[in-house]
Amino acid sequence: MVITSKNNDTYKFLKNLKEKKYRQEYGLFMVEKPVVIEEARDFMPKYIAINESSYKENKFKDIIKNIEEENIYIFSDNIFKNLCDTVTSPGIIAYYKEVHRNFEKNHGKFLYLDDIREPGNLGGIIRSAHAFELDGIIISPNSCDLYNPKTVRSSMSSIFRVPIYFMSREDLVDLDFNIIATALNSSTSIRDYKFKDKDIVVIGNEAKGVSEFLMDNADSYLNIPISKTVDSLNANVAASIIIYEMMK
Repeated sequence: MVITSKNNDTYKFLKNLKEKKYRQEYGLFMVEKPVVIEEARDFMPKYIAINESSYKENKFKDIIKNIEEENIYIFSDNIFKNLCDTVTSPGIIAYYKEVHRNFEKNHGKFLYLDDIREPGNLGGIIRSAHAFELDGIIISPNSCDLYNPKTVRSSMSSIFRVPIYFMSREDLVDLDFNIIATALNSSTSIRDYKFKDKDIVVIGNEAKGVSEFLMDNADSYLNIPISKTVDSLNANVAASIIIYEMMK
């Protein structure tokens, strides 16, 4: 059955998941890229939405073949576009349960994102963490939404592969780990720092840097040597360089 009405309950439910408050309420997030859905085959989507034309063409038959029929919803092209976050949709959206977990580690190398605000930066950092096999990423409560569609798109399928945690600054400094803040002054170059198996490096907010609280409570400080003609690096770039150095 093709859903054609905007008054349909399923349509209204899935459309609401474009908003953060509803994603949090239902513990679901959306993935629009078919390649990501295919790469995340180990994770079963809760729901699948497909536009009518793609369904008739059997465009995504390999993606949906293992999904229960009652969890697949077909929408007319006219209203399907309202479910999408992108301007040009490939015609399919998968909805997954949240993937973050509780932090119960006593060793490893991690990154702490201290109020990162740009979804594209967050997604890119997750992608780099996956590429260089970082042990995980810890996100502060006031950072941008992990499940923002832009974050998910930027991370590709890495959001499913990297252990991701949420934690306050206060809980972070209570861990039995070395807390290392990134700072320009009175800090050690990443070229000289010897990373250990109980290190958490803090990446600060794009505009303000690392918070005063974590600067005051850090065990040590780290910098990336760059040209004096450049003020700073993009948070995603800086984090990616640090992850590489941590794991090489």
